[in-house]
Amino acid sequence: MKNIFCVGGATIDHKLIPINTLITGTSNLVKSHTTFGGVARNVAENLAHWTQNINLQCVVGDDIHGKNLLNHAQSLGINIDACLILANQHTAHYYAVLTEKGNLHVALADMNIYDNIFQSFLVAAWDKWQPHDIIFIDTNLPKDILKYVINFAAEKQLQLCVDPVSVMKANKLPISLHGIFLLKPNKLEAAALTNTSINSITDCIQAGKTLQQRGAENIVISLGEEGYVIVNAQHATHVSIQANKHMVDANGAGDAFVAGILYGLQQQKDLNYACELGATAAAMTIQSEKTVLDTITPDHLMRNNMKATYATIF
Repeated sequence: MKNIFCVGGATIDHKLIPINTLITGTSNLVKSHTTFGGVARNVAENLAHWTQNINLQCVVGDDIHGKNLLNHAQSLGINIDACLILANQHTAHYYAVLTEKGNLHVALADMNIYDNIFQSFLVAAWDKWQPHDIIFIDTNLPKDILKYVINFAAEKQLQLCVDPVSVMKANKLPISLHGIFLLKPNKLEAAALTNTSINSITDCIQAGKTLQQRGAENIVISLGEEGYVIVNAQHATHVSIQANKHMVDANGAGDAFVAGILYGLQQQKDLNYACELGATAAAMTIQSEKTVLDTITPDHLMRNNMKATYATIF
């Protein structure tokens, strides 16, 4: 079975859910939850509930938060041998303020620890990566390391998958995307990466083609309730899904979507089917207050596989 290596963000997440409609400029009553988070860590945890051979490489501070985060990952069977603990640094924290309907209103990230990573700290572990392995990275990594890992993946012919994470962090990615097997932005991140406005499915497809021209092999742009688009040498396709009418919390849906795709690829499924598994994982996740829904099983993914409708757009 293929190894999956998840490299990037690990945080302590603080989720704030307003009891009433948010009013800016004043105090709002909220419910709050604190959990382990970070894109790479969330993806690794999702995968650990479904499969084996999951590896995490993240950076935490030498504090109780970082130690608890790593202990939790290890308890799930995730290999944490390549994780770094930095002295005199505090573990990253992420604060998500949701709307009363469960959508993200604003997010604040204290990620200063990632400014203190040296390339040599990370790359020593990468000699273990083999061409048949799946490598997942997020853009919490410094800009120079992102460029290095993309070039490294191209040279070693690795199956590299990238999540741009946010509009601001997406701009860390280099102009040349050669070496990326799968790039998974959302609509806003795709617009930032291509310096365009995306107001329609056609715009979204065009953004995917632009990213393909820059070297990414497969581009999957997530569109929330509108589904997603797939752009590669075989497809320029909009995939619509059945909208979920019981959304509780959208936080973590994107990470579940990515994890489902990676799981499908590990199981030797084609990209279309892998994306359907990802959409299923995301749809189940948003029906819970949990960022990572630990009750999803491989059987759930296969049995409840999201019904998708494909529409090719030229």
